[in-house]
Amino acid sequence: MAGSVTDWVEAHIDENAGFKAVGRSAENFLLIEDDKKCVHPVAVIGAKPMVEVVDVEPVLAHASKPEFVINIPSKSIWTGSAIYLVHATPAGFGSLGDLGKAVRLGDLSGYRNKEFGFFERAIGQHSNVRQITRLYDLVFIAHRKKGPDLTIALIDAYNLSAEDVRHARTKYGAFDIALKMSSYGSVTSAAEEAAHSMGAEAMKFRDVMSRLGR
Repeated sequence: MAGSVTDWVEAHIDENAGFKAVGRSAENFLLIEDDKKCVHPVAVIGAKPMVEVVDVEPVLAHASKPEFVINIPSKSIWTGSAIYLVHATPAGFGSLGDLGKAVRLGDLSGYRNKEFGFFERAIGQHSNVRQITRLYDLVFIAHRKKGPDLTIALIDAYNLSAEDVRHARTKYGAFDIALKMSSYGSVTSAAEEAAHSMGAEAMKFRDVMSRLGR
């Protein structure tokens, strides 16, 4: 399986991506050469529908570590524990598109998705939050100093709809807050009603920051 998904990634690297595949390492990592002729080992795995610790442990167990881990298919959910393990290596993770961003930034092992990172930092730095735990790639638990923990699901939608909220519930399970990631667009009344029917709330970022304090 690992070989086939690595082949797939190699075959789908765009010739205008700013990097190219130049071979495989002894660990079967894909060797990526950037425009400065630096070569970077990239591990490719094929976990679905969820990426867990057991899926990333084998590629991280080698003496020679990858700088980045790609999972195919990209729609698979990454668990927080798998993400923490990859980051501790240290290595970046994400899709083929994320790999391209990491190469352009010149830091594969330190790559972090900016959008995820923004919300993680902002929520974690709230005065009433003592700790934040990443449950899945787009779900965080805010452990508050006062009040119960709040599970927050990030949803990337312009106008957050009831269907968006329901899809997130099906994909990730129960949560307390559906957070619309984009600062543009709106949270529809239908989304608010759908969230309420689940015992949750649908909000924009500024409303979540207020909610964390009460």
